[in-house]
Amino acid sequence: MNTKMKNIKVSFSLLLILIISMISCDESTIDLVPIGNTEGSYFQNETQMEEAIMGVYQKLSFFYAFRGGQNNNVAPVWHLPGDDLTTSANYALENFSGLNGSNGQLSLFYDFAYQLIARANTMLQKIEENGDFAYSNQPELKDYHKGEALFLRAYMYLQLWNVFGTAPLITERIVNIENAYPPNSQGTELLDQAIIDLQEAAQLLPDSWSAEMKGRVTQNSALGLRGKCLVFRGSVNNTNEDFTAAISDFNMLSGMSLTPLYSQNFDVSYENNEESLFEYQANSSPGNVNPFVGGAGGNDAFAVIGEIAAYYGFFTQKPSWIGNSYYTATSSVKNAYETGDPRKDYNLSADPDESLNVKKYIKNTAYAEGWGGAGNEISVNNPRILRYADILLLKAEAIVRSGGNLSEAISIINEIRERARNSTEDGTPSAIPEDKDISESDADVVLEWVFEERRLELAFEEGHRWWDLRRRHMAGEIDLKSLDFQSLLPDFSFQDDNINFPLPEKEVVENPNMNQNTGY
Repeated sequence: MNTKMKNIKVSFSLLLILIISMISCDESTIDLVPIGNTEGSYFQNETQMEEAIMGVYQKLSFFYAFRGGQNNNVAPVWHLPGDDLTTSANYALENFSGLNGSNGQLSLFYDFAYQLIARANTMLQKIEENGDFAYSNQPELKDYHKGEALFLRAYMYLQLWNVFGTAPLITERIVNIENAYPPNSQGTELLDQAIIDLQEAAQLLPDSWSAEMKGRVTQNSALGLRGKCLVFRGSVNNTNEDFTAAISDFNMLSGMSLTPLYSQNFDVSYENNEESLFEYQANSSPGNVNPFVGGAGGNDAFAVIGEIAAYYGFFTQKPSWIGNSYYTATSSVKNAYETGDPRKDYNLSADPDESLNVKKYIKNTAYAEGWGGAGNEISVNNPRILRYADILLLKAEAIVRSGGNLSEAISIINEIRERARNSTEDGTPSAIPEDKDISESDADVVLEWVFEERRLELAFEEGHRWWDLRRRHMAGEIDLKSLDFQSLLPDFSFQDDNINFPLPEKEVVENPNMNQNTGY
């Protein structure tokens, strides 16, 4: 968490409430002089522009908040597809059966993503219009803010491509009805734009921020995320130039390293560390946290302050309203860890009767003040969105796929495994996991090692496993129809069309230029 960033985010949230309330006026007051900020009087100086960019970051809170109930948060979109987690609750996002455009979690995810994109597009427009005078005292902020807006927009494009595949590409602020009905994107257009945005962002963002602003995105953040987008695009399009470009981006990262211990990446006392490229800055809300503040509506005006802590309740059997909707590890991922791998000991419960219970983010955490507390999992522990370990394994993948030096790729895998061995709780290094054979000459074998290591290293973090499975299925490397997902649900049914989730039906009905994804 970063208290300074949190306070700035809240300030802009309050401003949004004021502006929105002024929009909702009747004819008897329409000619009165505004008593507060309007769009025309805002975005005029560094302070206001700083608050505005924090408003773009603030929208991330909607992805991590509890929002009053299991059906009002988007955690299932990231966590339940794939073969690492399962639940006894009847989530269509896990069993794919009955998945359709009326799915509430997908509608929320879609709404939140485009609300963040709208804020980013507004910020980019105002920088273009007002930048010459709004940054007169701190001209360097103009580039920084533009880079941040581009990064956050690109991050949403990556998310939308991984979830929906064909969601619309919106690169400008929508200010008239003619532009209000964008068509579906095609192929990898969302990734294409993300890569373009991140290339520019990497040229604009600073190397680092002051201590009180730590957690804001940097040049490393943009290079790392761009490289990830390139590897994803290259893997589905089989484009060698994407892999070589990704390696180039990864090689330009400066000052990044793995933390000494694996556990430090999920410890509340070790946030924004040397391995982190991007985290959500979780914190307590003003007046402490009430996780029931904030509704499920798509209106961007609704509960813009609300909850800014991170919710991890889906990993626990408590509190009582969770019922059977908490997530547990599958036997598949549990058995993928060798006995003695410290990552298994950290990620999963040591209790033999609860050996599938996930402890990754709730083992070394701190809970939000007020309503939150142990057992409730309303936490100020930052979700780590992009880690250097993820980047290293993507680099190893790019090396293998581009016909590069296999021993270099294997060395990267072994670097990850060495850190795992050294991450025991008592400090005595484990013999497990052993290094992979550096002399292996079969590229297919090494590629499988990469994906096996990604599963072990990134297990139970948002989206990683499903996104890897998805892109490999799209590339024809695996067939998910024959994969044992180990779902607890009896009506599990994956079909090829499920690779893209359904677009919200309300969007398809209201937008004459948008078509529903195939199969829904």
